[in-house]
Formats: sequence, C-alpha cells, structure tokens
Amino acid sequence: MQANDAFAAVGTTEKVASSLYRWIAGNRGLKRTVVMELRENIELIRLYVECGAEAKELIPKISDDAFRRALAEGLNFNSFKRSKIGPGSTKNKPVLKKYHGWETQRVFENVYQKVSTLKQAIAITNARKPIRIGVRLNNVFELMVLLAVHIGD
Repeated sequence: MQANDAFAAVGTTEKVASSLYRWIAGNRGLKRTVVMELRENIELIRLYVECGAEAKELIPKISDDAFRRALAEGLNFNSFKRSKIGPGSTKNKPVLKKYHGWETQRVFENVYQKVSTLKQAIAITNARKPIRIGVRLNNVFELMVLLAVHIGD
C-alpha cells in the first residue's frame, strides 16, 4: 500500500468505524456478530497500515468465523442493507465502480472469498510469478470499507 493511500485509508476507516458502531448498537444476534467481525477486520488492517507490519503476519489474523457461521445458518446478507451498491458506497473511486449494482450478499461473499484466498496464498512458497500479497490485502481492505460504508449509510 502506498503512503498516500495508507493515510487516506486510515482517515476513512475512522469514519467507517464510527458509522458501523451506530449500526451495531441498533442490531442484535448473528447480524451484529458479522458486522462486529467486519469492523474488527477493518481495524486490524488499519493497524497494519499504521505500523507497517508484514502482511504475512496479519493475514492469518483476519477473521471469517462469524461470516462462515452466518452463511451456514442461511442468513440473508441482503437484510443488512436491501439497496444495491451505488456511488455513495464506492466514494466514486474508479477502481470500485465495477461493484455498482451489486447486492450486499454478493459483496459479503466476494470479500470473504478473497480473505480465504489470501490465507491460502501466503502459504505458497515456490511460485513462478509473484503473488503480490500486499496488493491483494489492499484490495480486500478497500472492499471491506466499501461494504462497511454501504451498511453504515
């Protein structure tokens, strides 16, 4: 993650964390647990950015337990926010425009699929081409923030 992106992300995540806290305070049960996990993951990655820790140390600590439990129990992730992703959620970042029109369920599944892939990718040792773990982690972080902004609005 480049320095400018990192500092911008830190400021954004503070706002997102505040917005998610308000959402969490008004909800109970499994939905609350999933959003708490999302918030904790965002804060964890933010901490990584602030201290410049190694991505390979951070990635195993990103949690997906609540998401997987909710998925197994058949939780409808669209119930977090029924509207689809729009420009307000992506903050008009060109890289995130491809998510416009996606349902909340699809974004949740995409985020946690990428988390699962990252966890597997750090174990690959003899790759013929670089996996660019830091870039992938940054992409997951941006998607988590997008999701948090979408839910918190």
